[in-house]
Amino acid sequence: MTDTAMITMVAGLLGSTNAFAGWLIHLSIALFAVITFGALLGQFAQRLAPAVLLGVAYGAVWWFVGALWIMPANMGMPVFEWNDVSSSSLGAHLVFGLLAGLTFAAIAQAADKQRTGPAGG
Repeated sequence: MTDTAMITMVAGLLGSTNAFAGWLIHLSIALFAVITFGALLGQFAQRLAPAVLLGVAYGAVWWFVGALWIMPANMGMPVFEWNDVSSSSLGAHLVFGLLAGLTFAAIAQAADKQRTGPAGG
């Protein structure tokens, strides 16, 4: 399945077949997911290692809930089905989680440095 076909499927969640609408929906879901990551796990993801582990786990949860359950169920497709699309989607969701965790840790560390000031000075 091509990327455009997948994005068109995402658009189908709201009854559209437009790829641009699919991207807007997908990016809106991603924004919601990353804000929720910060709200739920932010206090535990302030350092790099925990942030990476939590981010990857969070990406896996979104894959399981979104890509394996909600999207196929809304599209009239079999849920929790393992195939080439779901395996590729798992990789993408894990990368999303990894980047969310890394970004959150970097922002938390930068904010901490700004609060405490430069070392030794």
